[in-house]
Amino acid sequence: MRNHSTLTPSVAELDALTGNRDRVVDLIRLTSLVVVIAGHSLMLTVSVDDGRPVLGNTLADVPLLQPMTWLFQILPLFFFAGAAASTYGWRPGTRPGHWLLRRVQRLLRPVGWYLVVVLVVYGVSTLVGAAAIADVVARLGVQLLWFLGAYLLVLALMPMLQRLSSRRAVLSALAAAWLVTAVVDTLRIAVDASNNVGYVNFLSVWIIPAILGVAYAKRLFTMVEAAVLCVTALVVDIALVALGPYEMSLVTVPGQQLSNMSPPSLLLAGHTVVLCALVIALRAPIARVAARPRVWWWVVLGNRGAMTLYLWHLPVLGLIIGLSSLCGLQRDPHALLFWPTVLATTACLLALMIPVTRVLSVLENRPLPWWDAQVVGGWSARRDTLIVGLLVVVGVTTLLLAGSGIVAGWIWLVIGVAAAMAARSLGRAPASSRRC
Repeated sequence: MRNHSTLTPSVAELDALTGNRDRVVDLIRLTSLVVVIAGHSLMLTVSVDDGRPVLGNTLADVPLLQPMTWLFQILPLFFFAGAAASTYGWRPGTRPGHWLLRRVQRLLRPVGWYLVVVLVVYGVSTLVGAAAIADVVARLGVQLLWFLGAYLLVLALMPMLQRLSSRRAVLSALAAAWLVTAVVDTLRIAVDASNNVGYVNFLSVWIIPAILGVAYAKRLFTMVEAAVLCVTALVVDIALVALGPYEMSLVTVPGQQLSNMSPPSLLLAGHTVVLCALVIALRAPIARVAARPRVWWWVVLGNRGAMTLYLWHLPVLGLIIGLSSLCGLQRDPHALLFWPTVLATTACLLALMIPVTRVLSVLENRPLPWWDAQVVGGWSARRDTLIVGLLVVVGVTTLLLAGSGIVAGWIWLVIGVAAAMAARSLGRAPASSRRC
């Protein structure tokens, strides 16, 4: 008898065990991460100035490639898939704090392990005087955690989004989020493109794919209606670039006057509508692809280590770049073999992430004694609201840490960890339940 807890199930076994899942959601989630990882590798350039590595962006050196970001920027689909999965699992009458804490337990477990390693590497690099390595780790080691912060904020609103039950309600919610983003962008442009008011857009933009994920799970749009929404949003996006102040690249490029990504802009808000509406319109053909047993086998195993895949791809990419540099293959955009090097290292990254994720995802799926103890519930509405508030603090401080780096943002790390621990402590079973 095969032991499913220790051995990887066969294609046929996995197909039979997971036959009732919405495979489109899981395929979209994994695909979005893989494309984002490949995009990070293709964009990164590394040159050396006075013995120190200088990180750059291919899109800044080759502006003609910037339209490609409209194809490669598909991270909104992760929020879309997460919201759809949450909607499938939602049960009426569930307390928001109880629901959110259970999901945060799973979400933060691999992040905790990752942060421990990052802090150790930063500390050791600083102690031995490797200032260049310490500087890169301090900035890049936590930069991608912005995604986690935004995702936590969106998850906190998922109980409220479950009230959406009609196409009109969904369109109204989309319009409200779009208008809030437009107002914030107007203030950014009028006052200062780097003004902190832009942080509001981390919620107003990333809630849009969540709204459409709920609509997808509840089947609130037909294929034709979704296609019309997709085309309409695309036309508006093209107009924003052609007539407005928005730049072509959907990811941050050095020298941009107004970033579309950090903080997210109105253009990115429209792009999320295009992507999510397109998935809804193409649901049937995507489902046929996901129904193939071999494809589904990879999708299920990949999703078991989704956070591990996302968190660890930059350290693995850094290792690959370092080794290729020792072999004389430089990622300097002026190097003769720049593009062959970029393409080869990207292929190596995608291939190497398979065994890396397989090994490290054990940490993602292994419960921790105190952190993962069962959330029993049964507490008061006030305590439930406090738990939600503390987890929102975790999301906000994670965003601030990602934007500041370890050195400048250490206080945000401390506050975020304290808020997570406090929420978990409040989420323990009531004393009366523990005595039973």
